Amino acid sequence: MKPKKDQILSLLKEKTIISGETIAKELTISRTAVWKHIQNLKKEGYKIQSIRQKGYKLQDLPEIPIAEIKQRLSYSSLWHSLQYYPEVTSTNETVKDLAKKNHPEGTVIIAGVQTKGRGRRQRRWTSTKGGLWFSILYRPILPPQKAMIVTMATSIAITQTIRSITGIDVHIKWPNDILYKGKKICGILTELSAEMDQITYMIIGIGINVNNTLPDDLNDTATTIKTIRSQKISLADLLTRSLENLDEWYEHVKKHDTRLIQQRWLEYSDTIGKHVQIKDGGTVIEGIAKGITENGGLIIETKEGMKQIVSGDISYL
Repeated sequence: MKPKKDQILSLLKEKTIISGETIAKELTISRTAVWKHIQNLKKEGYKIQSIRQKGYKLQDLPEIPIAEIKQRLSYSSLWHSLQYYPEVTSTNETVKDLAKKNHPEGTVIIAGVQTKGRGRRQRRWTSTKGGLWFSILYRPILPPQKAMIVTMATSIAITQTIRSITGIDVHIKWPNDILYKGKKICGILTELSAEMDQITYMIIGIGINVNNTLPDDLNDTATTIKTIRSQKISLADLLTRSLENLDEWYEHVKKHDTRLIQQRWLEYSDTIGKHVQIKDGGTVIEGIAKGITENGGLIIETKEGMKQIVSGDISYL
């Protein structure tokens, strides 16, 4: 049986106006409980009008209707908790707080706006209204050195999502960006807590430029789906398909299908075969990107021979 809040939403959709008393009788709950569920629906972005002596009227649906997305994903055993907030400082920080409180794997936080969104190395990530900003809590049974496999699986899932929903031919730039014709359309931020030989939790933050407007100073390096397609894209459809694909590829992680993940990542790669420069602290390495290791490290052919890179900022030469 659907949760009471979802049942109330169904009743609101069926009726032009429905009284709190009618809802309470139909669901055998108190009027106070009805009111609390209505307030929670409002927090999720549903516009519900209270009309004196008549009842409640559903005026508009949110851009990301969490209750409906949960129903579409009800078959999945992974997605335990999907929560939407109109505004947060950072979805990764919100999930990190939940991870420390032992929230289960599959917890997802989605935000309409991030006021302090960030990318790798604490760089600013502009997260205005119209983009898809969300973070996921994972608890994989993996050693820390294999964490990049989860990032790779994530980038595959999001690449497949963008291609299938929009028809845009995007590719993956090592280690964490998804590009269209050299411009960033999505960034993936991975953070983790681990013991010596076991990951305690991982947080994967995903930011997709969808219908949002970018600052002028980013127009040379980033783009949005709306700019490419010249039309708005449903954030709900994009999120739902993303979670479906993420579920599928996380299953491959759990089954240790490393070779499959590696092969599919290479199919989507924007980096392999290119002349690159990688900076990591004071170290600079230049050469041709030849492949990736089974743990997601980048293999570079340099003048001094083959080298494996596990982290750093990459630029194309």
